[in-house]
Amino acid sequence: GSNRESLLKDPFYLGNRHKRIYGDHYYDFVNRFVETAENLFPDLYLHFEDFGRSNAATILKKYQKTYPVFNDDCQGTGIITLAGILGAMKINREKLTNHTYMCFGAGTAGAGIADRIFREMVAQGLSEKEARNHFYMVDKQGLLFDDMDDLTPEQKPFARKRSEFSNADELTNLTAAVKAVHPTILVGTSTVPGTFTKEIVQEMASYKERPMIFPLSNPTKLAEATAQDLLEWTDGKALIATGIPYDPIEFKGITYEIGQANNALIYPGLGLGVLASEAKILTDKMISAAAHSLGGIVD
Repeated sequence: GSNRESLLKDPFYLGNRHKRIYGDHYYDFVNRFVETAENLFPDLYLHFEDFGRSNAATILKKYQKTYPVFNDDCQGTGIITLAGILGAMKINREKLTNHTYMCFGAGTAGAGIADRIFREMVAQGLSEKEARNHFYMVDKQGLLFDDMDDLTPEQKPFARKRSEFSNADELTNLTAAVKAVHPTILVGTSTVPGTFTKEIVQEMASYKERPMIFPLSNPTKLAEATAQDLLEWTDGKALIATGIPYDPIEFKGITYEIGQANNALIYPGLGLGVLASEAKILTDKMISAAAHSLGGIVD
């Protein structure tokens, strides 16, 4: 079905003419599909694509310890973003555990990326409590706090306490959050175009010589910023990855090749690895290894 009235009324719409199905009836349908597909194809690697924040994590958690399954938004975006950050660490010669991470857009992809970076910080020696202190999530309501009643299960571990800020009630937009937190890594999965403004970017550049700024929303019209603007606003110093492809950019006599942090660059190889190794499940360590292998080819 569809929740778009324009489609439901369109005589050429080929789908079922009713609203989308949710709840137990929906999960029962997915379960019948998964069990049927896995019975028909015992060596199947199952890739879930664009299931949305209300269903993606629930479905992944249900099957990930039984079958080799992968959710592109929950896991793929995190792998490719971590790979970009690891590549930036090589350039900066810095440690990830010394950075402050902020994401703008705390849906399935945003929460999945934060979880992947969090796990990497733990792998690099921080306790879970120490690692969580490096993370801040911003969504449509502003900085996420633990007393909000509309947080998803994936957002809750990264929500902050209002007592940490003297102006907590004012942190209702990205600009205010950046000025209060001073992130050194800013990742956008908001699909709200132009939200990485000159003011925000130059604020980051004022306290971090080479800030990492990843506007990952795509297509082009939804990107939080353009690579050209980010280079100009930071005098060429920002470390940039984007969700869309860019031709090389000339700026002050230097040619910049912008890395594309797109899930399509990770999941074919990851799936092939699972199939080639005949893995029964896709583990967190395998996902981490994939991110590190990609990070190793960023120059």
